[in-house]
Amino acid sequence: MNFDLPEEHSEVAELTTRILEDHVNIENLREIEAAGDWFDRALWEKFVSSGIIGVTLNEDVGGSGLDILALVCILRSQGQYVAPIPLLPNLVSAMTVDKFGSKEHRESLLPEVINGSKLLTFASQEFLNDQFMEPHTEFKDGVITGKKLVVEYANHSDSALVTVTTDEGPAVCIVDLKDPSIAMSSSDSTRGEPLWEVSFTETPAEKLAGIESVLWLFQVSLVGLCATQLGVTETALKMTASYTSEREQFGRPLATFQAVTQRLADQFINVGGIRLTTFSAAWRLSADLDALEDTLIAKWWASERATEIAHASQHCHGGMGVSKDYPLHRYTLWNKHITTSLGAGTQTLRSLGVLLASEQ
Repeated sequence: MNFDLPEEHSEVAELTTRILEDHVNIENLREIEAAGDWFDRALWEKFVSSGIIGVTLNEDVGGSGLDILALVCILRSQGQYVAPIPLLPNLVSAMTVDKFGSKEHRESLLPEVINGSKLLTFASQEFLNDQFMEPHTEFKDGVITGKKLVVEYANHSDSALVTVTTDEGPAVCIVDLKDPSIAMSSSDSTRGEPLWEVSFTETPAEKLAGIESVLWLFQVSLVGLCATQLGVTETALKMTASYTSEREQFGRPLATFQAVTQRLADQFINVGGIRLTTFSAAWRLSADLDALEDTLIAKWWASERATEIAHASQHCHGGMGVSKDYPLHRYTLWNKHITTSLGAGTQTLRSLGVLLASEQ
């Protein structure tokens, strides 16, 4: 079997990596972190001007017409450089509008997303509700009432996709985040990113689509998180392999000690598992196949096994791993953030068990 990416996907991955490699460095990341905004606007402009923002959108709105595998390539590269830009919320939201939106929605939003004049995000998580497909936020008579948590880049976004419950079942609505009926407050995530609590009080909204859009948004969001985690863990492991090959103890490189070698070999397998399950789920989604089981399996790997990778990489680095002058700590913080996003390992296993039981 040939697991190589098609040429156009490889080109997207190479372009994304080249932009990130040319721009991102420790000094740049420190500057963005000190500003507290967690938004590298100069890097974002490079992504916009390169056309990457429109790669996964259809050609009739100005995109390139590529699929979810292209999204995985882009987010994997972002994870490799831990770049603080809103790729995941913006691209996933835009792809959802592209797939389920009306002609008016697509033509009014997506060209401006591609040219960088508009930014989208999605609001799906709720307090004490880990059931993505059963939102408590209500949409009735054209308005939304409820509260969403951990919304990324809500302060910078123009519109948000909001998962809601309606008389016909769960749905996705589009909301103008500048509406005065919306209240926002922020707190910092594990990786230092501001995450927003967004309260809707009879906020005007438009329904995008029903339950099929909620399920699709859930699966693509999970795959996007897994792809980012793949990049994070790949770089963390490479960094650890390099460090243990150079750092000496008792006159020998750490990598020559059997315990170190075996532990890092286990993490090599774990990274391979994240890579395999992520691309498998992305391929099934791209082919319009049933992919919920695959996405949950991928998220479990990107949570449980990613945690093992973080622990091993920190342990093998010793005190150097937590130094702010050394880049590894950022990868560990990103790892932890992604691990718990949209359900950590135990919750994901519980969801997978319910799914498998329902199929019997």
